[in-house]
Amino acid sequence: MCTIGNVFIPESNGLISFKQCDLEKKTEFIEPIIEQGLGDIKYLPFKRVGSNGPWAGVNNYGVSFVAADAYLEVTDKHIAVLKGVDQDIFAAYTKIISDCKTAQEAAVYMSKFYKSFKSPDILLINDATSSYFIETNEDVVECIERTDLFFASTNHFRMLYGGVLYPMNHSSYLRLVRAEAALEKNTNAQGPFNVLKDQYFGETVFSICRVNSETPPQESPYYTQATALFFTDGHTVNCAYQLNGNPRTNPYTLITDVFGTHTVSKNISIRESKELLTKV
Repeated sequence: MCTIGNVFIPESNGLISFKQCDLEKKTEFIEPIIEQGLGDIKYLPFKRVGSNGPWAGVNNYGVSFVAADAYLEVTDKHIAVLKGVDQDIFAAYTKIISDCKTAQEAAVYMSKFYKSFKSPDILLINDATSSYFIETNEDVVECIERTDLFFASTNHFRMLYGGVLYPMNHSSYLRLVRAEAALEKNTNAQGPFNVLKDQYFGETVFSICRVNSETPPQESPYYTQATALFFTDGHTVNCAYQLNGNPRTNPYTLITDVFGTHTVSKNISIRESKELLTKV
């Protein structure tokens, strides 16, 4: 379970994309290292132990991706089912940031990829000026482009049929409402940071920032274990993240000019992070 989204920042002529990574079992998240992509592309993938590829990432052209697991309606058992993820999807995620120089190029590639990838998926691809939100299930693929304001998604489909319904998974719907409210209130760098620390429903699975606590019977015990935000104005890429914890109790690491001067600042507060993320 995850919360993903973005916000266009007019005053900085750029975009922030973000992901809150929630897992059921405690997992080790790895410090990101810049890797070489196709030609002159360099990219920063975020990885975790036991996975075949990145759960989020960005490249020096400002192309980033954040993805969320899609939960489906299962009428015979009345439960939510997590999609199966195999090596193919992580190879495709890697290609977004290792081979593509625009969000549009990446969206075209992924839309074709999903035609033969039968598992459900939810994906948000971004660069400085455009964003593509994709949902897929079986051989159905829906893709919309956005060029302003903000967007958020959790674990139920917003465009396709067959997604988990509210009675079967309250969390996905409640987190989406909270994310949209926070982004609508602050359509700047503060918005995403407010989303990621949100605990309107307390330390429960219903909140965006979740801890390992008692879980109601219709939900799975997922809790926040990592967070990543990417900013680009088409020239410079900045990144803020926290790993192996949650953003309310774990300080951020900030990398300014990721693919240039690559200045790393550790133990940065939320206030400092939101002030510095969009500075170029």
